[in-house]
Amino acid sequence: MDAHGSAPILAHVITGPLGVGKTTVIARLLARKPPQQNWVVLLNEFTEAGIDTLTVASSARGAFDVRLVAGGCLCCVGEADFRRNLRELVDHVRPARILVEPSGIGHPAGIVEELLGHQALGALRLASVIALIDPPRLHEHAKQPSGVMADQLGVADGIALTRGDAASADDLQQFAQLVADCFPPMRWAGVIDHGELPDAALDLQPADSGADGAGRALRRPDEHMAHRVTAATNSFAQHQDDADVVLVLGHSGSHWVFPRDIEFSLARLSAALSTSGDGLPGGDRLVRIKGVFRVGEDHWVLAQRVGNRVDLRDTSWRRDSRAEVLLRGQSPEARSAWSAIWADCHQSRAACIDEA
Repeated sequence: MDAHGSAPILAHVITGPLGVGKTTVIARLLARKPPQQNWVVLLNEFTEAGIDTLTVASSARGAFDVRLVAGGCLCCVGEADFRRNLRELVDHVRPARILVEPSGIGHPAGIVEELLGHQALGALRLASVIALIDPPRLHEHAKQPSGVMADQLGVADGIALTRGDAASADDLQQFAQLVADCFPPMRWAGVIDHGELPDAALDLQPADSGADGAGRALRRPDEHMAHRVTAATNSFAQHQDDADVVLVLGHSGSHWVFPRDIEFSLARLSAALSTSGDGLPGGDRLVRIKGVFRVGEDHWVLAQRVGNRVDLRDTSWRRDSRAEVLLRGQSPEARSAWSAIWADCHQSRAACIDEA
């Protein structure tokens, strides 16, 4: 029992690189949760477009809340906002579970530290930190086992290989080797399809686990520490071409919001997103494109591109159309070029209304 006289809140962190399927996993968890239980998601996105937030919210059933923390990383740039939201949840809301999704470039160490601090007070229990990895990143990690992905694995106590239905025998063997090489050993490891994380992966930490995070790699990288120091005094947005472009941790992000009455051409969107990397603004520095678009009278799609993989699927979102583009480094000219692409994808080819 905690100071509130009730059972501790169960907390979970779902971490992994950009495009690995974190949002899909959380959306599936909310879709099958007990309707009477109130679950809250703290979701970290790079810009304020909130595309992942609305995707998760559209999947949930029963009592839930999804809160957006913008800024690219909860452990440095978004730390104050994350801490404020977490304290409100622990002190007042008291949900049954809290699910935290760091951004793909974020380091989960600061998040785990904050959760363990509340665990030491008996307010919550950090039940699991699950790292996701997909076949392409599996091979990247094997070639260069360092950087953010290694940090995400180092802080986890469970690991899932996503898109298991597309994994080859070599992928599965390499995943088994990765799991065998983990030290301390993972408490859970498995291959999942369509974001279906099993219940066995949720509650991994025993109730008497220490509050010191033993076994977890909790050191924040120097780059994140530097952002943590400056975040309190410096804005993470830089004004370029009359629009705010988020600049943090070596990445730049832009977002657009379009009125609901603008209809996009599904064919033109698909063609634009499928263009080879060199033919898109930002070129080989393009990390991710994500958006929700109205493409018919009552037809809306969620569009994503990570690397050369493009995914278009129906969505229940109906409020407005919006898009987000993430690049490595700075590219002042890319935003205007992307605005032109979105305008060309309108059915009416009307001028883009930019509210970023």
